[in-house]
Amino acid sequence: MSQSRREWAQPFVTAAVDAVRAADLRAADTPTDAVEPWQLGLVDAACAIHDGALTPLELVDSCLARIEATEPTVHAFVSVDADQARERAAALTSRPSAVLHGVPVAVKDLIDIAGTVTAAGTTVFTEPAAADATVVTRVTDAGGIVIGKTTTHEIAYGVSTPQTHNPWDPTKMTSGSSGGSAAALAAGNVAAALGTDTGGSLRLPSAFCGTTAIKPTFGLVPMDGVRPLAWSHDVVGPMARDARDALLLLRVLTGLSTGDPLHALGKMWSVAGLRVGVPTDAFLGPARADVLAAMDGVADVLADLGATIVPVNLPGPELFGAVSSVMVFREAAEIYREHVAGEPFSHDVQAFLEAGQDARAEDYVLAQRVRRRLIQQLTGLLNTVDVLLTPTSPVPDLPHGAQSVDDVPLLALLTAFMFPASLTGLPAIAFPAGATETGMPIGAQLIGPAHGETLLAGVAHAYQQATDWHLRRPSL
Repeated sequence: MSQSRREWAQPFVTAAVDAVRAADLRAADTPTDAVEPWQLGLVDAACAIHDGALTPLELVDSCLARIEATEPTVHAFVSVDADQARERAAALTSRPSAVLHGVPVAVKDLIDIAGTVTAAGTTVFTEPAAADATVVTRVTDAGGIVIGKTTTHEIAYGVSTPQTHNPWDPTKMTSGSSGGSAAALAAGNVAAALGTDTGGSLRLPSAFCGTTAIKPTFGLVPMDGVRPLAWSHDVVGPMARDARDALLLLRVLTGLSTGDPLHALGKMWSVAGLRVGVPTDAFLGPARADVLAAMDGVADVLADLGATIVPVNLPGPELFGAVSSVMVFREAAEIYREHVAGEPFSHDVQAFLEAGQDARAEDYVLAQRVRRRLIQQLTGLLNTVDVLLTPTSPVPDLPHGAQSVDDVPLLALLTAFMFPASLTGLPAIAFPAGATETGMPIGAQLIGPAHGETLLAGVAHAYQQATDWHLRRPSL
């Protein structure tokens, strides 16, 4: 992108940022047209509805109009149920009592919605789901409105989501497998979305699309009604535009949120006195120079806020990746064994499933033993520091349709910093922390102790209060 084009587009971004910063949605006299409703983040939208500054139907109509405008370019959705969304919004006329009262939420097409086919990016599954997944029930019980299902890489077994284009530049990839949910957020279609993560599928598309996601502690969020890929790694998590919004949605998914959105959030953590572990160069080897520069920038901001930056030694990312690969390949092959014979999947997914059938049981058992050792090492390290800071993706800004970089397959390359949290079951948060020379987002990741999601969100929120990377919007 030339400098002159960036200068031309910049007023669109700065005007939106100024409008967001000027809007005080908690004030009773705030005009409802301070910004377009679809521009509001999850917490701001929920607060506006709770304060009477915005109605659920106004918000739903605004989001649907935004989807209609952007979907021909982005292709973030498998389906959009506009009539049902409007019907539910129109019915929410009483005083708000639920935390998401009237807020639209998008759901990855790996998660069951009653009466809708969970196709998981394939033509294999054709029967409508009999019931909502528990996470969908918790969203609707909290007053959320499911507005549609978003695209996924086929059975979530990949990192590109080829159906979907990046709102920042449609010639670029979204990564995956929750690429549709991340693209819908970046395009302004919704303020919140559900995704899943086996080896980075929440975090990688968030990095590529400039959004925020929390990979929760393994087992924290119910998985029933969610199509599996690997039982030992799979989680469902919240995706949003910033850390505060993601934490609110996580509260909903864990069944802990009630009443006023700000009350449901609780107190956010302070960074003062925090010990931030930064891995040595040996661990960060796969990362590109602009990604490393962005990580240095995050560390500098956190240090300015009172944190202590502590160099730490981690096992090489290739060991985490190798152990996870043995387990995921074997488990996925077992889950989809009955489907593989007919070769119904795309070439790469079919090949992964067939290769997984060749994984020996003794190798799987050995991988479990190494996994326990790595859990002990990482847990021990988190007794000496509070959080670990790493890049999300080592390489941002990739062409749509890319399958490798310098002959390294995407799956191996992009997951380099994903498997430490996935393999150990520890929580992580991914958030925007920079931009490439062409303006594409660069993501950072924080990993924390088990059930440390509030800590991670608090640190990321403090960083976002001091920076504006999360406020950048595509000029789509």
